[in-house]
Amino acid sequence: MTPATIIILLVLGLVPAMRLGAVDEQPKTLENLFSYLETNETTTKQCFARYLPQLESQGTTWSKSYSSCLKKSTSERQSLDTNVSAAQNQLREAAMGISAFIDHCLDISDALDFFNCFAKMSKQQLATVYTISYNASEDALSLSQQLSTIDVEHYLCTNRTEHTYVEGTDRVFRDLDQCLQQSEEH
Repeated sequence: MTPATIIILLVLGLVPAMRLGAVDEQPKTLENLFSYLETNETTTKQCFARYLPQLESQGTTWSKSYSSCLKKSTSERQSLDTNVSAAQNQLREAAMGISAFIDHCLDISDALDFFNCFAKMSKQQLATVYTISYNASEDALSLSQQLSTIDVEHYLCTNRTEHTYVEGTDRVFRDLDQCLQQSEEH
């Protein structure tokens, strides 16, 4: 096991002990860590001083990239919502026209006029109902595909961001480990 790995494992080993309330007692892993640091104090400090900022930089870059992915997908969704609002309004107006016609027929009290009104509706409004249904079906399918594309692009963006972060931190940890190994050799 490399020194950097040991340090990380030792520090991680402290977390469960601290949660259990064993903070007052110094665990053996902490003693081992202190012993290691005292033995290689100068070089170890230099190694950590050099590589910890690089790790922080990797985290900052990841955070900015991830935020950028999120902002882009949010912006695309908002743009899509804006673009489909005209089609929604057209369908809404057509449906309200049918609704107004139905309300008109419902307000007729004479039985013959009532039935004739609804008979006309079926002839006059049938084409409108089919147009609404056809347009709504097409718009829903198109919107669904566009939203799916945004979701896929968002996933690919965040996945690339995570991949870059993992590779970057792996490189920094390897360099840190190599630095710590050199300190042991001296």
